[in-house]
Amino acid sequence: MEETASRSHWEMPDREAGGDGTGRSEAELHRQPVVKDHSERADPTRCVVAHINYLFFQSTQSFLYFYLSHFRRIRPICLTRTPESALISHDTPRDLAGDLYRYGDNADDGNPVARTRLWRMGLRLRLALAHAPPWLAEPMLGVLHRVVVPRLRPEANAERFLAWAERIVRDRGVQILHAAFGPVGWALLPLKRRSGLPLVVTFLGDDLVTKLDPWWEWWIRRGSERPDWPRCLRELLDEGDLFLAEGPFLRQRLIDLGCAPEKVRVQRIGIPVRTMTPRARRASQGGRTRLLFAGRLCEQKGLLDALEAVRLLRERGRDVELGIVGDDTLTDGRYASLVYDYIRTHRLGDRVVLHGFLNHAEYLRELRQADIFVHPSVVGQNGISEGGAPTTILEAQALGIPVVATTHCDIPYVTVAGESAVLVPEGDAPALAAALGTLLDHPERWDAMGAAGRRHVERHHDIEREVRLLEDRYFTLLGAEAAAPPRP
Repeated sequence: MEETASRSHWEMPDREAGGDGTGRSEAELHRQPVVKDHSERADPTRCVVAHINYLFFQSTQSFLYFYLSHFRRIRPICLTRTPESALISHDTPRDLAGDLYRYGDNADDGNPVARTRLWRMGLRLRLALAHAPPWLAEPMLGVLHRVVVPRLRPEANAERFLAWAERIVRDRGVQILHAAFGPVGWALLPLKRRSGLPLVVTFLGDDLVTKLDPWWEWWIRRGSERPDWPRCLRELLDEGDLFLAEGPFLRQRLIDLGCAPEKVRVQRIGIPVRTMTPRARRASQGGRTRLLFAGRLCEQKGLLDALEAVRLLRERGRDVELGIVGDDTLTDGRYASLVYDYIRTHRLGDRVVLHGFLNHAEYLRELRQADIFVHPSVVGQNGISEGGAPTTILEAQALGIPVVATTHCDIPYVTVAGESAVLVPEGDAPALAAALGTLLDHPERWDAMGAAGRRHVERHHDIEREVRLLEDRYFTLLGAEAAAPPRP
């Protein structure tokens, strides 16, 4: 679960009066940027880069927000097709006030307020179904997402979205388009062709599969036919100017799919290391060891393997507790139903704490209290993987917490195997239980592992350094290295 910035950085409007406390409807708010200004970000001489995503500032996308809130030599403006889910947050990032544009409902779409209420009801229905037994949840969730959800997405109109984005790009004097996720990049190709602007695309992993998840299909669907994503991807790799991957595994995957090697670069996940102070880890005397998992309840996160490992440890008499931060948010709910059913079937209620979805500050509080962080990522049956690695593993290391994870994708790249983390083969719950058991037997190793993780993150994932590298890449793309503002 790649979280957002802490709540202290966010606006807190009156939710009862309206989206911003003024009585305006959510639909009205979604059509308007927040009109504020911060002198440091308002320098009109800085290069303007339009960052465009499907769901901006979702609380699982802090890896994007950390970059956006730390730029100094360029000015980012942000265009998002769908605002943050009302069930997550109504808040607007203060760092980007005046530069955040949210594509919302239009007057000709019917009753936007009624549809927003209906959408919320649908989210609550999905949550309820996810807690039902799989034999009931699976078919009902299938109907919900195949039949009901598409009818509630009138914003899935590519031409209208592009026209909206093109007006903003023109009015703001944008010099570079930067898309988050491959399908967004492909959708922007017509805008790139018309404007002549360079296009940068950050790939995250679930966008490098043969068959996309449903929400991406809505984004790139044209007419009634299902999109041919492999063909679209080839078109994007041919026409895009620069592609970014968070690690060497994902970079090689792009090259294997036909991307010219000189067009793809590793741009590491950056986190605000200076604001994350580690604490010493010591096993509590006679107490229960606290494990923590954080992520969406979807297959590639590997939570069922973590639960199986906890069950095995319980059978061996080990006193452990697994905290789970996350729920079915941004999923179709099917894997979540398997998770809840596993907890019920194996009577793990006394060993599992379901925290649900937490904002970033709340999540970090739970993370600080954990003894060991667990994240056993896997490649799902549909071929979807992490692509790179979870930001949460970096955050755990920054806080000095030992990590137990898998050798999945770029996880070996963001950890120091055998020093900051114990890595096991993916999909191997007994090996996961054995690794955890070894750490339980040797709590004297925890502090050293935490220190090794902290050093690794400081050296390779400090957002202050990584954001300067990305700014350099923007100026290189523009052929403006000599004219680029000096590094701070």
